[in-house]
Amino acid sequence: MKTRAIYIGICGLLLGAIVHICIIFLIPLLGEKDAAKRIVNNSQTNRFEKLTASSKIGLSNGDPFFQLSTCKFDLADSGVEVTGDRTDLFWSASVFSSRGRVLYSLNERTAIGNKLRMIVVNPIQMASIRQIQPEELETSIVVETSEQVGFIIVRALKRDQSWASTVDGFLGSLQCLPYTGQS
Repeated sequence: MKTRAIYIGICGLLLGAIVHICIIFLIPLLGEKDAAKRIVNNSQTNRFEKLTASSKIGLSNGDPFFQLSTCKFDLADSGVEVTGDRTDLFWSASVFSSRGRVLYSLNERTAIGNKLRMIVVNPIQMASIRQIQPEELETSIVVETSEQVGFIIVRALKRDQSWASTVDGFLGSLQCLPYTGQS
């Protein structure tokens, strides 16, 4: 009886070890299917796209009260300027690295004048902007990052169905354009 319990214990440990080793080998394969990878791999650079089940990104929004739009950026040649119309609804914008780590986040209360205007640049572009001091810096949130590729997600609250056109109008007004800082 005692040897049988030891035998079952050893088999359980071996089975557990095999399962853990298999999981470790599957992580790289399954890790390619996360939301950040889908956004970076399947979206166009400097163009907002709403996250819906039918979008080519292949992600849908699970929250019925928020609508989301995303823009991938690449800071190799220029920064990116994100703008949106002024609105009274709640919105938030977050800058993410290509791995999905949040780099910066703001909402309508922390934005200047309740308007979305954010400039994302790398350290070299930031040094250039500091020398030029363009006018738009006074009304913009400037985010400096060492990440070359990333994405921005803008969320807008749709309190009920009567807000749908307001949310669609705001998300439709979003722009994600290259920014050189030489305006």
